[in-house]
Amino acid sequence: MTSPLLSIICTCYNHGKYIQEALNSVAEQNYHPMELLIIDNGSRDDAVKQIEDWVQSNQRRINVKTILRPYALNYCRSFNLGLAMIKGKYVIDLSGDDVLLPEHVATAVQTLENHPESVYFSNAYLEEAYRPLSTFYPVNDGAKPLTEVASGNIYEKVVQRTHLCAPTLVFPTQLMVKEGGYDERLSYEDFDIIVRLSRKYNFVFNEHIGVKKRILKSSFSAQQYRARNSIMLPSTLKVCYKIREMNRTEEENKALTNRLMFGAKHALASANFHAATGFLDLAEEIGVSGIRFRLFRLWERIQLDLSFLYRHCVGLNWRLRLLP
Repeated sequence: MTSPLLSIICTCYNHGKYIQEALNSVAEQNYHPMELLIIDNGSRDDAVKQIEDWVQSNQRRINVKTILRPYALNYCRSFNLGLAMIKGKYVIDLSGDDVLLPEHVATAVQTLENHPESVYFSNAYLEEAYRPLSTFYPVNDGAKPLTEVASGNIYEKVVQRTHLCAPTLVFPTQLMVKEGGYDERLSYEDFDIIVRLSRKYNFVFNEHIGVKKRILKSSFSAQQYRARNSIMLPSTLKVCYKIREMNRTEEENKALTNRLMFGAKHALASANFHAATGFLDLAEEIGVSGIRFRLFRLWERIQLDLSFLYRHCVGLNWRLRLLP
């Protein structure tokens, strides 16, 4: 039996320092056949030269195409244009600053072939300057997760909090196309696509550590709670409104309540008061009340700006997205 084609869409934006390592990690996968689409989304560093040099040296190793844009597109739009070009049965969305470990693709494909119409995810290394290498799911000495990671129907879990490491995802291309790809009205993609897919399809977890994710203060995801001017929080709120329409049970509404109060807390602390109002309005619509809600409402109305303290303590720390 022939192995199915897997496609990798690698998007680069000012990742000149890291892009060749990301691309090498694709070429060094112990799986074939693969195709690679490299998209430079308007980089202003030397990323384009790094990509061109890499392609010149490696185009015989892997089927590779490039799109080198002179200006940046909305990320979701950029990915969807790439999605329309690929032919693989499965697809990986790879950031130009992340790294695939050698067995990631083979492990994912084997798992997905045994679980039709499912989405794959795994554990990942987290690399951050001046910190020891860690893992997304804490592991024991044998690299086994210390607690059980839920698979199957994980919709309620991903509504309540971030349950999985998005760079490890491997999607059946047909499902992505069927669901319309990423929502181009949003500024970022992962929360929305995970919620939409988990509403309809199973997610299957493999404890294999498949990706090394870099934690960079300059990354787009680090701007989630940027003081007074978050680009991402309004998109998070839009996804929460989608969730309200998708929810079917009281337990799912409770999960949404946790998400909304989490969003409101960090919107208030980062002085993104317009977004905070949206989170609290939606929470009120679904019946949220209590002293915590009232305190948040008071904070929102007086607009007490504590963003200087918030930013100093935790504002740029990506781990905020993992808090309950």
